[in-house]
Amino acid sequence: MMNAYKEYENLLTKTYDEAVEFLLQKYGAAQYDYFSEKSYRRFENGEIKNITRGKYKRTNEGLYCHHIDEIKELKISDPLFIKKNKIPFEYQKKDRLVYCNLIEHTILHILITKETSHEFGAPGYETYLKPMIEEWYVDKFIPKPEWMKVCRNRSFLSDEEAILIVKAMEETLGRTYHDTPFDFHDVRRRRKQEFKEALEERRRKADKEWEEISKAYREREQQIRRSKAEEFYYAYPRFKDMGIHLGTPRAKVIALLYDYKFKDSFKTKKELDLALKPFIKDKLFKELYLALEEN
Repeated sequence: MMNAYKEYENLLTKTYDEAVEFLLQKYGAAQYDYFSEKSYRRFENGEIKNITRGKYKRTNEGLYCHHIDEIKELKISDPLFIKKNKIPFEYQKKDRLVYCNLIEHTILHILITKETSHEFGAPGYETYLKPMIEEWYVDKFIPKPEWMKVCRNRSFLSDEEAILIVKAMEETLGRTYHDTPFDFHDVRRRRKQEFKEALEERRRKADKEWEEISKAYREREQQIRRSKAEEFYYAYPRFKDMGIHLGTPRAKVIALLYDYKFKDSFKTKKELDLALKPFIKDKLFKELYLALEEN
């Protein structure tokens, strides 16, 4: 494993762009986009709540997929951040993805953290990647999911090497790592409880941060919904007393249109529904309001 370790050491000395290029050459380019573009566009337009992922995964080979543009944005693959930060689909395309094992993935985050003065890269490193290296290789924890076991084996390090590489990562960021290869036997005896406590604290912190982000996002969504509702009733004031709102089902709008305007032109509401299939609901709202005004 020394050759692999030396390769990791060498990767740490590169710039982020150089490291990405090295990994592209090592593992090859992605063949699929991270998300389906059609699904992504529909999500951007508010038509769906979740985005369909592409067939980019190579975890069966022990490899993670890293967004090259994580040096520009946080949580590029997270729907909350995609919507909040208006992350362009271009960041999700196959030519903006690179494969890497766990150690290489962590090094990419170290280089991002260093080159962006901790603006990007650090959360993933501190919360997930560094603790995973310590758990898997120093604490000798074996994860249950099969794909994680494959990833653990792909980037396997001895406990001495794991401590050394994390020490080198910390030094790259201008920090010191307390555990050295000279005291790793002592480390092995005392790290287990420390790891558990530190991991629990990191998870609590991550959960708290996530809850704060989610709360801010929900408040923003509620504000947007209130604003849209106000605009809706400003345009169609009579709808408010009728209990018609932006979320009123299309079928109900069709039924009202039938009653107020089209009962003499179509035999049934179903027939009217078929005739109005090409029209979006906004158009139906306008037609219904005109029909109300004419009655």
